[in-house]
Amino acid sequence: MAEAALSVFGTITFCAVVVAFMVVTVRPRPGTDPRTITEAAQKYARRIGMVALGTALWLPGVLQPVLRETGGELWWDGHYTFSSAVVQLGTPTIFALTVLAVGELTWPRPRGTVRTARLEHRGARALIPRYMTGIAGAFLAYNLLILATTLARDPGSASAQHLLAGWAPWLLVTVAAVAGILKLISVRPAVPGTAPEADAALRLASAHRVMRTAAGVLIMLAWSGGVFLSNYPNPPGLSTAGEALRYVSLWIVFAGILALLVRAPRVPLPDPPSTGAAVPAPSRLAVKSMATSLRLSIAGPVAAAAAGAGVLALSWGHRTAAPLALAAAAVLFTVLCTGTEIIHARRIRQHAPGNEPPGPEAQNFLRPPRWLGWTGTAAAALSLVVLLATAVLGPSVDRAAWKYAQDMASPPGAPGAHGGHGAPEPGPVIAPDPFFDGRFALATALLVLLLPLLTDLVSRKVLSRPALPADRDVDLRLRRVALFRLTRTSTATCLAAAGLVFWDLSSDNRWAHNYYADINHEPPLTWLAPLVQQTNAMASLLLLAAIVVAWRQFGPSHFPDDPRYTERADLPPAQRA
Repeated sequence: MAEAALSVFGTITFCAVVVAFMVVTVRPRPGTDPRTITEAAQKYARRIGMVALGTALWLPGVLQPVLRETGGELWWDGHYTFSSAVVQLGTPTIFALTVLAVGELTWPRPRGTVRTARLEHRGARALIPRYMTGIAGAFLAYNLLILATTLARDPGSASAQHLLAGWAPWLLVTVAAVAGILKLISVRPAVPGTAPEADAALRLASAHRVMRTAAGVLIMLAWSGGVFLSNYPNPPGLSTAGEALRYVSLWIVFAGILALLVRAPRVPLPDPPSTGAAVPAPSRLAVKSMATSLRLSIAGPVAAAAAGAGVLALSWGHRTAAPLALAAAAVLFTVLCTGTEIIHARRIRQHAPGNEPPGPEAQNFLRPPRWLGWTGTAAAALSLVVLLATAVLGPSVDRAAWKYAQDMASPPGAPGAHGGHGAPEPGPVIAPDPFFDGRFALATALLVLLLPLLTDLVSRKVLSRPALPADRDVDLRLRRVALFRLTRTSTATCLAAAGLVFWDLSSDNRWAHNYYADINHEPPLTWLAPLVQQTNAMASLLLLAAIVVAWRQFGPSHFPDDPRYTERADLPPAQRA
């Protein structure tokens, strides 16, 4: 139990430090202009919502080591303990809602003497977003149906009492906490320096994220309720309504997760300065270049996905299948980006042979944000460190895993198994997979090392190619789209590679996923098993982050953005303050 608790505490502490750094870095310095303050407030609320929603979906996986020490997964094979319910349902619920409450209590507040207060009545009812409230209300109704059908079937049974004691209280906690957080949003002071319209939009966006997190918690409870219905004892069995809820539970949960992807309302920003000059129509050369880039944004991901699926089908059954498929997709998409830049450069040289690339000021606008590049670098370093650790620990882990496989194969009463004497011969031993796979490690390491180098080479080509002669704004947008596309592809690939490394650790080690307390692990499995039990959650988080980063390759837009909703970093140099 000590190893499991220490492992979980270390993981949560590390993630808390990362989250605190991520949230603190968006706070503006005193004296900045209103546009910067509004952007910072918007980023602050966005990151608080991301952390809260991610906590609701990710923390149950991190708590797997403690959950196994409490006796196992809740409801599976009729298992129930109150400690399992607290660890699996209560901790994520309370943690996610606490993050939202702390985020509202630590909202940027006025300092010093404030003489611009707006006397305005704000009610919590006016902040409730219709769409996300409908999603949360639908899952609340579904959970109440699960509770009602169970109590109507046999209110005095042990299963019904377990559902009331270990599952139903978290519904009440969620509803009460959400009502309190919405009240905090309605009464919090206005962000200093923001316009009334922007402050109202910030409150609506915060309420949207609160209801999205509440919906995420209710989806988690709906999934647990579906597991409860699937493992309901028979006899007496479920009622007709309970059987119907059991059949649709999985589909409802998946549909609810997809419904959470709707973004929060946009916040209007103060108008940026503009040159006041009329924007000329793009030339024929600019239209052709833009059409080529748009075709790449649409057809490129499709071709990359097809290449990855083909490689995955050809190498199915091998541990290297996933990294090879990922490498095929990423390399093909990067090659297509290179071909597009070659076409752009050749077409421009034919029309304007002596045209020069943009200057240093424009290049600073073109470069993607630093955090995007550092995220990919950190993911690549994480993959290499984990692969190196598995290579060092591989021999000792394989010996201990083989001993564990022999103990598992020995039937009860066999010598050396469960302490019995003089029983039948042991059964066949299932050979464990090696902890370190050289081919998997080589494929992953080459991918995370060589793809960023290839991306850097193509990015230099984007910056050095000639500019469109009479369409400076279009040229800047196309270059920025190309650089963001390349950087997001590299970062998403490195995140996915790190997720595959953790997924490989989670899926191929049976000794880390057992509930047999009478089979003791040998070192280093004693302290390594709790860490491996958390790798499934870490893999899911990294793969989800990779999907989000890759999906955002469609932005920035090929077309001019609305300055009222565009952050300063996305504005062209002519419109920046």
